[in-house]
Amino acid sequence: MKKKIFLAVACLGTFWVQSQVVVKCATDEMFLESVKQFPAIQLEEQRANEIASKAPIQNKKATIRYIPVVFHIIHKFGLENISQTQLNDAIRVLNEDFRKLVGTNGGSSTDPLTADFEIEFRLAQLNPNGLPTNGVNRIYSLNADNARDAQKSLSYWDARKYFNVWVVNTINNTGGTPGSIVLGYAQFPFQINSQTSTDGVMMRADQMGVIENVDVSQLGRTLTHEAGHWVGLYHPFQGGCVGGTSSNCLSQGDQVCDTPPVSTATTGCPTSRNSCTNDVPNLPDLVKNYMDYADGNCMNMFTKGQKTRADAILPNFRSNIYSTTNLTAAGINADGTYRPLPSSNVKAPYYFGFNQASLAGTGWNLENYMCPGDSGWQINNTVGLVSSGSMAALNIKTWRTNVRNAFSSPNLDITNLAAPTLSFYAAYARRSSVSGDRLRVFISNNFGRTEILARTILSAEMSSGANSLDPFTPASNEWKKYTIDLSPYKNFNNLRVRFELQSLRGNNIYIDDFRIDEPTSLGEQLKREMQFQLFPNPSKGLSTISFSNEQNQSIAIDLIDLQGKKILNIVNRLVEVGNHDIELDVNNLQSGIYLVQVKTEKGMFIHKMWVE
Repeated sequence: MKKKIFLAVACLGTFWVQSQVVVKCATDEMFLESVKQFPAIQLEEQRANEIASKAPIQNKKATIRYIPVVFHIIHKFGLENISQTQLNDAIRVLNEDFRKLVGTNGGSSTDPLTADFEIEFRLAQLNPNGLPTNGVNRIYSLNADNARDAQKSLSYWDARKYFNVWVVNTINNTGGTPGSIVLGYAQFPFQINSQTSTDGVMMRADQMGVIENVDVSQLGRTLTHEAGHWVGLYHPFQGGCVGGTSSNCLSQGDQVCDTPPVSTATTGCPTSRNSCTNDVPNLPDLVKNYMDYADGNCMNMFTKGQKTRADAILPNFRSNIYSTTNLTAAGINADGTYRPLPSSNVKAPYYFGFNQASLAGTGWNLENYMCPGDSGWQINNTVGLVSSGSMAALNIKTWRTNVRNAFSSPNLDITNLAAPTLSFYAAYARRSSVSGDRLRVFISNNFGRTEILARTILSAEMSSGANSLDPFTPASNEWKKYTIDLSPYKNFNNLRVRFELQSLRGNNIYIDDFRIDEPTSLGEQLKREMQFQLFPNPSKGLSTISFSNEQNQSIAIDLIDLQGKKILNIVNRLVEVGNHDIELDVNNLQSGIYLVQVKTEKGMFIHKMWVE
C-alpha cells in the first residue's frame, strides 16, 4: 500500500513523499519497550488477563460509560494542526464504531457476534483546573515529526481523569520495519500504574476523522483500533495461530474466544481469508474486526467476547475516568450531556476597536493554525477605520493555498438583547481576479467545542480596494460594513465569534469596529425619540449631553473607549420625564475617539465623541 506523508514548511509550501510500507499500529513494539523499562507491567498484564478470563459474558444491557477526551495537537504550523471540525469528526467515527450505531459502518454488520461496546467519548468541557475548554490543546513544536513518548510531556492531562490523544505529523518507527510509516499506537490499561504520564493514544494527524486533511483509506478507524487497545484488547493475530480451542482461547492469542486466530495482520478486505486452520471449529479470519489491519471501509465490528474482556478489565484499571465524580469535574453529566456553564461576565452590548498594542487581558485570542509571525492575524497599530488600530492578516506574504488562520472574541452573554446583531468593518484587496480568499464567521456557545457557520464572505464580495500585487493598505473609504443577525442565538450566554481566513493567493485584510448590540435602526430610532445631542463635538474640555425623556425610567450613560473599557459613569439612576442637560468634563482625557453609551428601558445606542 502506498502512503502519503505531508511535511509543511511554515506558510511556504507542502511537500509529499512516497513510502511503500505502512505499519498501522506500533502498540506491540511500544509495549515490549515499556516492559524492558518497567518489568512490573508484566505482573499487571497477568492480573488483567486473569480477571478477564474469569469474567462471565454479560447479556443484559449495561450502563453506558462516558470517557472525557482531550486532544493535544503538537504542530509546526503545518497541515498537522488540524481543525476542531476534523477532531469532532474523529470523535463521531469513534462513537459510531464503539456504539454500533444504526446507519453507520459498525451498525451495518449482520454478524451475530457484533457487540455494542456501550462506551462513548466526549470532548472535555472543563480542564484540570476547572476552567472551560474546547477539549483541545495546541502546542507549537518542531518535534511534531518523528514523535514518540517524549513528545507527550509537551502537553498532558491526568490520565486517570482524561483520555489523552496526542496528534502529530509523523510517528517514530524505531523497532519497526525500516522506512515504515506508523499510523498510531496506544497504551494498555495495565500500563497506567507504571506509565501514568504517557497513558493514552498517539496518532498521525491524517488519521483523524474522514474530512479535510486525512488519509481516507482508513476512514478514521485507526483511532478506533488504538482506542480498542486502550480499553484492553489485543490484535487477533497476537501470537499467530494460537488460542483456537475452547481450552486455550482465554489464555493464548488475543485471549478472546469468539475471534478466530489469525496468522498475520490482514490487509485490504479479503473476507474469505482463513489463515489458521488449526482452530476448532475451523473458522475464517474475522477480517472486519476493528483490531485487525483491514482497510477502514472493511472494518465494522467488535465482538461480544472483546466487550466481555474490556468490561472486566476497565473497572480494575480505569474506573475513575468514567465515574460520575470525574465526569462532573470534566463538565459532563452522568447521562453524557454537557453540564450548563455560568454565563459570561462580559455582557452585550459590546464594542471592541483593536486600537491597542496587545490583546493581553482583552479576552480576544489569536488562533493562527498555519502561519506564525507576521503573515497570520495580528494587531496592526498603523491602520484602522476610526483610529490607528485594527486586526490584520498580511495575507500577501502567504503563497501557499488553503492556509487557515483565525482569531476569536471573548465569550459574551447576549441574552439581554432583544434583537442581537453583530457588525464589523473589513477592508481587503485581491492580488488578481483569480484570488479565492474567503472569510468565514463562526458562532459558538461552548468555547469553540462546536461551531455554527454564520457567514461566508468570498473574495469578490470582500474586495474593497483595487486588485494589486503590492501590499494593500486601505484608505478611509475602502472599508465595508457587514452585519449578521444573531437572533437565532439570542439565548447564548457564552457566545464566541471566530473569524477564519482561508488564504487562496489574495492580498491583505483588515477588520475593525467589532460590535454586538441591537440593530442600528432601533438604536437610531431611540436616539431620535430622545432628541439626543452632544455638543460641542469635537470637545476641548466641556460638552453638554442633551436629551428628552418621555417617561420616568432608569437610564445609564457611560463613556467608554474603543476597547469597550468604561472610562466614566455619567448617569445611572431613575430619570424623570422632561428635558435634561448634563455637563460632561473631558479635560482629563487624552485626545482621541470615545463612545457615549446610553442604555434605557427601551434599548440602547452609542454616540461617537471626539476629544481634541
